[in-house]
Amino acid sequence: MEKVVVFDIWGDYAHFKKIETTTSPMTYSIPTGTVLAGLVAGMMGYRRDSYYNDFSRENIEYGVKLINSVKKTRVNQNLINTANSPYFNLHNKDNPRTQIPYEYLSKPRYRIYLGLKNEEIFSDLTDNLREHKTTFTPFLGLSEHIANFEFIGEFDFPKKFEDEGEIDSVLPKQRVDINLKGVKEGMRWIVEKIPLYMNEERIVEEYTEVILDSNGSAIPLENVEYYEIGEDNVVFL
Repeated sequence: MEKVVVFDIWGDYAHFKKIETTTSPMTYSIPTGTVLAGLVAGMMGYRRDSYYNDFSRENIEYGVKLINSVKKTRVNQNLINTANSPYFNLHNKDNPRTQIPYEYLSKPRYRIYLGLKNEEIFSDLTDNLREHKTTFTPFLGLSEHIANFEFIGEFDFPKKFEDEGEIDSVLPKQRVDINLKGVKEGMRWIVEKIPLYMNEERIVEEYTEVILDSNGSAIPLENVEYYEIGEDNVVFL
């Protein structure tokens, strides 16, 4: 990979459904690797299920930074059983409404760092981001949560550093050592296990545990491999 493209994406609400939740859906705090692949593929206009190989572990590097704090809220949502009905009828007694509490992220905003081995895809994506163009409307997890985005920059793939540092991006838990001496008062860390990559059968091939500060503060690490991308220190997931 020779270059990294950086862009911000945000919206009023987001919902990245946790795989283990069903009747009362909960959300991850950040867009997962599988979410990012679908988001970029939709922006580029790729056919459903046609892009998983281009976003596999071998073909992508990505990182995520929180810009806005993680704020979660619950909303009771009316769902309608439409499986056996030819009509979409709120008053159909045979298909009553069911009220389900959904967990949503409020006012989320993220910075995405993305490197791709496929140079053609990378070039097309960068051009679209720079010109603020998409094929399909981007959204944050659910189609109701329409997203906006902003091109931040295109950077040569940066030099890797192995040192102590304050890392701005979300961290892979198994690959980092926290420098407890550098922890600041008021930090509130979240640990979540997220899906990273999905194969053509829509089976998740890799998960990882991530650490993030809910307020978006940089986390101090020691003996860490990181990259300087623009003004940020980034560890790829």
